[in-house]
Amino acid sequence: MAHQSSLLLLLITIFLPLHLPFSAAANVRGGYWFPGGGFPISAIESTLFTHLFCAFADLDPSTYGVTISPENQPQFWNFTPTVAKRNPLVKTLLSIGGAGANSSALAYMAGNPTARQVFFNSSMGLARSYGFDGLDLDWEFPRSGKEMADFGTLVDEWRVAVNVEAVRSGKPPLILSAAVYYSPFYSSPLVAYPTQVISFCSFEHLPLTNCTKGSFGLGKVVKDL
Repeated sequence: MAHQSSLLLLLITIFLPLHLPFSAAANVRGGYWFPGGGFPISAIESTLFTHLFCAFADLDPSTYGVTISPENQPQFWNFTPTVAKRNPLVKTLLSIGGAGANSSALAYMAGNPTARQVFFNSSMGLARSYGFDGLDLDWEFPRSGKEMADFGTLVDEWRVAVNVEAVRSGKPPLILSAAVYYSPFYSSPLVAYPTQVISFCSFEHLPLTNCTKGSFGLGKVVKDL
């Protein structure tokens, strides 16, 4: 996501429940939290959100497994229990990628069946061990028709892997989310069906020097949209 120095990035997202028509979709109030910005997790007013994204986990370009850097591990470990104190119903997701991620490694992983399996297993393992309710992929961004198709295959197979893991573990299936942008090359059926939350990336609309508040108000956003 842009401006990772921001303390908490608010999102307007669309919730796509699995097996339900679009008309039955529920609204999501989502926000990304970044470490190192001087904004403690304990200061997040989690009652304002339905979903909170902890960003970012990394993709190892050698193994294609998902990792959390040692300096971020303590904060990520405490993320879910901390935000749940104010809002026990809030869903937390571990976000993978971001603007600083290795896009070439993501592209290779998405296009290679063996690498995808490593990605699935490692991401699900991290989410479970760190207490997250789901996983979010912020690949910025697939840059060709092939990469878009591979992205669709990735999230489709990821959903299957998540469902299998849920049966084996006896736990609720992990939520899957993807951050996307304006490109017309996304395979909408492949992306929308397996993922339950789609975050539309839209930023840098206004001159930063003249901006005194966020692009969105927190009051009547959903109604006005």
